[in-house]
Formats: sequence, structure tokens, C-alpha cells
Amino acid sequence: MKCIIIDDDKTARLIIKNHCIQTKKIVVLEEFSSAIEAIKYLNTTKVDLVYLDIHMPTFSGFDFIKTLNNQPKIILTTSDKNLALEAFEYKSVVDYLLKPISKERFKKSIDKLTNFVSEKSKQNTVNKNIENRQENNLEHNNYTDLYISTK
Repeated sequence: MKCIIIDDDKTARLIIKNHCIQTKKIVVLEEFSSAIEAIKYLNTTKVDLVYLDIHMPTFSGFDFIKTLNNQPKIILTTSDKNLALEAFEYKSVVDYLLKPISKERFKKSIDKLTNFVSEKSKQNTVNKNIENRQENNLEHNNYTDLYISTK
């Protein structure tokens, strides 16, 4: 999974980057100290995941989310436990990590992300099957008994 890290704190970016390297599931393409720099990058590069700090100077993490058209999955990272309810108002937010982020909690977050992506993929498959049936006027009946006339 390709990701970027957005946090105004260099130490926080380093910790997240090290956690990503240790999981071997996530490749950090780039890191940014401001959300505005990241927006420019995302205009030319597709990523699967963004690690995003909420409290940043001039442009908050929530402001950043509102600007994205094709939103990647987002894992919020913050020291503020009071914004969790607001955070999950955004469909792209998969998890909310409180700093300092432990290895164990980071791993749980990756597991949650993996399950989320897997479930989303299954749902997309089901939706496509339904659309195909509707387009082709197909109907499925679950009859379990078959009766044959003997006359």
C-alpha cells in the first residue's frame, strides 16, 4: 500500500515512517510538514493511504480532507482525543491514532485498514454483480426443491 505522511512535527513523521517500514505492508512515498504541500503532490500522484495530523498551522487535517476529490483512506494521528467523533464523520477516515503511537496500536490500525479495504472490495464485487443482473434483466431464484411430473 502506498502512503504519504502529513504532520508538522518532524519527530512524529519519523515515528510513523519507522512503523510503516516495520510492517512491510506500507510504502511511504513522501512526507510533508504542511497539508498544502501534500495537496500539490496528490494532484499528480495517487496514494492508497494518508497518515494525517489534525492540528497543523494554517491548514488543519480536517480542512485537508474537505479539499480532496478522490479521497484515499486516511488514518488520523493526533494528541487530541476530543476530536474522534468529528473525525469519523468523514467516510475516508479509517482510524484515529493518539500520539505517542505505540507499535501495537499501529499494528491494530493496519489490521483495521486491511479489513476495511477487503470488505470494501467484497461490497464492490456484490454491487457489480447486482448491476450486471439488472442490466441483463436477470433474476435469481433460490429454489431448493425440484419437482418432476411423472404423468
